[in-house]
Amino acid sequence: MDEIVIDTISWTVPEYSHKERGNDWFWALGLITIVACGVAIWLHNYVFAIFIIISGSCLILFTLRHPQDITYIIETKGLSMGKDLYSWKNLKSFNIKNIEKEQFSKLMIETNKYFLPVYTIPLPKEISKDVKETLLKIIEHSEIDESKSMVFAEKLGF
Repeated sequence: MDEIVIDTISWTVPEYSHKERGNDWFWALGLITIVACGVAIWLHNYVFAIFIIISGSCLILFTLRHPQDITYIIETKGLSMGKDLYSWKNLKSFNIKNIEKEQFSKLMIETNKYFLPVYTIPLPKEISKDVKETLLKIIEHSEIDESKSMVFAEKLGF
């Protein structure tokens, strides 16, 4: 197969949209963690109690962390996501979903992977048309939707 030469398109966006949380959110999370841990101990499930404490702590630490900026590059070799390069032969299809009230469109890329087969990438709306035209030359377009767990997590505010 001949390699298709394309114009390079790049953009930089935060890895996720950061939401500031108030003290009430942290207190509620701590209280829920302590109550769930107490129930687990009362049921003599000590490993699950430890898991709950570790999960609650990780969630607090992840919430305090600010997102890093990631550079995405569409080039002849493949799609670069930060330090990772995915060659075009490892990507099956794509879809771009424009959402009216949001600042970014969503570029969904389907890969050959079994775990996390669909990547959702924030895409500035001003370059979404160029990205679609470029990707149509390389991989097929299909109606890919976000995973249900991602949609659920966004509705919860994560």
